[in-house]
Amino acid sequence: MPALRPRSPGIAFFSRQFRGERMISKRVLAVMAALALCLTALPAAAAEDRQDELVRQLLEEVKALKARVGELESKLAQTSQAAEQAGQQAQEAQATSAHSLKMSEQAQKAKGEQVAGGLLSDAGKRLKIYGAIEVEGQYANLKPKNGPSSSVSDFTLATAEVFIEADINKYVKGLVHMLYEEGDTDPMNIDEAYILLGQTDDVPAYFLGGRMYPAIGLFETSMVSDPITQDMFETQATAAEVGWAQDWFNVGVGAFNADVHQYDDGADNTINTFYARAQFDAPEGALGKDVDLNFGLAYINNIAAGNLREGLLTEYDQIQDLVAGWSAMISAQYEMVAFTAEYISALDDFKAGELYPDDKLKPYAYSLELAFMPFDEWTFAARFEGAEGPTADKGSDMDTPDHRWGLTASWEFLEDTVLSVEYMRFEFDDESEEDCVTTQLAVGF
Repeated sequence: MPALRPRSPGIAFFSRQFRGERMISKRVLAVMAALALCLTALPAAAAEDRQDELVRQLLEEVKALKARVGELESKLAQTSQAAEQAGQQAQEAQATSAHSLKMSEQAQKAKGEQVAGGLLSDAGKRLKIYGAIEVEGQYANLKPKNGPSSSVSDFTLATAEVFIEADINKYVKGLVHMLYEEGDTDPMNIDEAYILLGQTDDVPAYFLGGRMYPAIGLFETSMVSDPITQDMFETQATAAEVGWAQDWFNVGVGAFNADVHQYDDGADNTINTFYARAQFDAPEGALGKDVDLNFGLAYINNIAAGNLREGLLTEYDQIQDLVAGWSAMISAQYEMVAFTAEYISALDDFKAGELYPDDKLKPYAYSLELAFMPFDEWTFAARFEGAEGPTADKGSDMDTPDHRWGLTASWEFLEDTVLSVEYMRFEFDDESEEDCVTTQLAVGF
């Protein structure tokens, strides 16, 4: 083993001192470490306490926030429920309003339809509207006694008429008849308009007032052309009539102011014409299933008040004395055969210069017609008639043939639609003749 070398005393002292200082340093370090640890532990503990406090506060805030959120959710739910209920109520109100509006509209519409339907229904019960349209094509060939013959042809709207008949109540009726005839100087006019009071089963008495055709003739025909009795004597006037009408028999008397008047009457401003009629009319089926009978008589104190006025040659329709007239007619039908006869005549002469320039004249007209109806759709008719009256060659506006006869065939080829063809022969007192062919298409409604 090696010998140890002896050390110097200074080094030994430093070594001991160093060891002592080293030990002191370790203690200091230990104390300082402990202090540091304490110092470190104190903030950590404080921080931990602060953190715990913060967590606690946060938890409390979270709890409060959660409670607030719950409260808001509850209020939101309540608000949403209230809004939903309000929306449902609004929808229900809107639906109710729409339904009410629809019901109101339907009620108004139904009410309007009820009112309109009631009016139409009431009008349908009270009103009757009917009429006819007649379109004619005509060819006429005139053969005078001396000179060449001449012909004319044309299409005309011969008739367009509408009747409006109203049952005002049980005892009152009214009628308006509008008529258009092409070639007439007043083509569209109120042809008839009158009021009828009475003439019912329990009140046979009646009053008839207004514009009408006083019953001077029958004027019934199955042919296209009017009978010559109507051409000469038909009378139209605004009149008043009273009478009595029952089954089998009726009578009536009336009055009106005619344009034709006497010289000494002055201006035409008084009622001057009176008429009376009596008629026998068998009710339908009374004389048998297929028998119909009708006849009558009529009287008028002024025969020139009708169409005969057109034959007057005097100014202002004045004549010396009013001339009376009378008529007799009969109409009978048995099964498919019908017969009509009529006669109208003046009871006295018109003075010279009134209807004839240089002679007196007692005008008259008659008509005889026979109709045969072998089928429901077909009618064949023949007529013979004659007259004595004013003529054009004597300066009158009326040209009356001595005789006239003709044939007609009518075919109802569709419902209320009739096609007719007629041939008529005119024979005048100056020995001239006229042949006339007329085709007519007529509809009734």
